[in-house]
Amino acid sequence: MTKDPNQPDYIIRKRRSATWYWVWTFVILVMLLAAMALGYWLNKRQHGMTATAQQQFLVLQEQLGDAQAGQTHWQQQYQVEHEITQQLKAELDKLHRQNRNLEKEREALQRIFDPDAVESGLQIASFVWEQGLGGEYRYRLMLIQAKRQSGALKGTITISIVGEEAGERKSYTFEQLQGADSNNQTFDFTYVSTHQGTFQLPQGFEPSFVRVVAATSGRDAKSVLQDFTWTNTNSSDEVEETNAKK
Repeated sequence: MTKDPNQPDYIIRKRRSATWYWVWTFVILVMLLAAMALGYWLNKRQHGMTATAQQQFLVLQEQLGDAQAGQTHWQQQYQVEHEITQQLKAELDKLHRQNRNLEKEREALQRIFDPDAVESGLQIASFVWEQGLGGEYRYRLMLIQAKRQSGALKGTITISIVGEEAGERKSYTFEQLQGADSNNQTFDFTYVSTHQGTFQLPQGFEPSFVRVVAATSGRDAKSVLQDFTWTNTNSSDEVEETNAKK
């Protein structure tokens, strides 16, 4: 290859000044510092947001715990108030029944000296009962001699409970039901006689009604039969009565 005789043997290039290098060094340094500052700011912001989120989570968790504690408190409070309300209701029902029973006995006592009474002589004025503790029942029976009192009435009382057991009709006397106070089997009075005691029902026995028979003794003996429909918590105004005299 033939060399051009006019071409120089070397090329002369212009040398950059020191200022140019210092400018670019400064620019690169500024960019690095800016990048570091931006990274620091982003990291701090992310850390701050994480800390804030954790703090908010802790606050919400605390509020949730307080809400659950408050709910438990109000549930317990409601349960206590509900039990107290039920107890008060039961006591009021009991007092209501007792008041109705006393009212019926008061009306029966008025019939003793009522000249306009339809019937005279021996009458079963009332028979009430209520369930006690341990499956035991307490009862109260009142007998009167209404309108004309010809003298003392003497006789016997038979109380029995009729119902179903094992699908068959069954009747139990108070003696079979462990009835208390055997003296309640007899009476001797002129105006009024009250009898009270307790009894228990056999397991598997479903009572339908209580039958009370009061029978006088002597020459003019007669008997009075009365049935009282069974209710677990007997109340005078809920009892259906059937009278029969002989």
